[in-house]
Amino acid sequence: MQDDDPTAATGPRAIVRLLTAATGRSDDAVAIVNGLFGDGLEERESNLAIPMTLRIGDTVLPLERGALAAALDTASISVGPRICILVHGLMSNESIWRFPKRVTGGDTVTYGTRLSDDHGVTTLSLRYNTGRHISVNGRELALLLDRLIRAWPERVRELDLIGHSMGGLVVRSACHYGRRPFGRRWTIRRRWTSKVHRVVLIAVPNTGAGLEALVNSASASLASIPGPATRLLGRGLDRRSAGIKDLRFGSILDEDWADVDPSASDRPHPHRPLVLRRARCLVVAGTITTDPEHPIARTLGDALVTHASAAGLAEEGELFADATTRVFPKIGHNGLAHHPDVADAITAWW
Repeated sequence: MQDDDPTAATGPRAIVRLLTAATGRSDDAVAIVNGLFGDGLEERESNLAIPMTLRIGDTVLPLERGALAAALDTASISVGPRICILVHGLMSNESIWRFPKRVTGGDTVTYGTRLSDDHGVTTLSLRYNTGRHISVNGRELALLLDRLIRAWPERVRELDLIGHSMGGLVVRSACHYGRRPFGRRWTIRRRWTSKVHRVVLIAVPNTGAGLEALVNSASASLASIPGPATRLLGRGLDRRSAGIKDLRFGSILDEDWADVDPSASDRPHPHRPLVLRRARCLVVAGTITTDPEHPIARTLGDALVTHASAAGLAEEGELFADATTRVFPKIGHNGLAHHPDVADAITAWW
């Protein structure tokens, strides 16, 4: 990654400018750059590094009781005892949840608005730096949810979590660290974990993402081929963020990546995270084919995550043996975050 210099021709700021000019959406451009280089941006204390925040629409919510109540009132949000958090995936932000205008006729519809209409749930969105290690984001989310529960204007009876892609891994990591004290700085009183009733994991690479494994192999191969151009490309691929590298094996704990070769091609022995046994779980997967049993579907899944990975099927056993699983043919990876059929399935399961 180039130095975070605003005049650099190929640095993160230049990439943000180019993407913003092409799409007209600066927030989306910054989200992409964070996914690619976010760990480096945070290390350099760049103001491009996205801080973790809870939001309603464009409103960033303060997590102090009086200020939070005022912000919710200003946003005209009906506050109740049931909260749902939407957690986006890699190189994304809360815009991933918005249904296409051709479907809604211009109205803003998300899984959150559907749950609010059908079940009276107050839904918030998380925005975060997806280039950081997933476990680092998981620990911070655990702390953030603890603060949210304490600051919420009403007594919270229920907390539900919906994660798309990497967001589902961050959710699982937060549930682990929310149950286990891990040092004086990070100790949590475990108030919020006992309130989690439902977890929805949408297109989550629970046992790894094939695309990241492919990029890792390409990086190693290119770096070994003689010639400056191929070596440069190989080094460039190898500089992808810690968050992207975590996707290769679905790493959600510090132990999964600390003292482990980040370029290893063999899956290390996974560490079993703590789970919230009282919470119900819905697993959503997609396929790019009409027939979910087609060999292409088994190999490519939704183009990024296979059904086996989304369902948590691993050699050491099933991660979600008691979960409800839904598979949606002909819906790709990102489409699973904003599709009416998926919304119907979530609200019916709820």
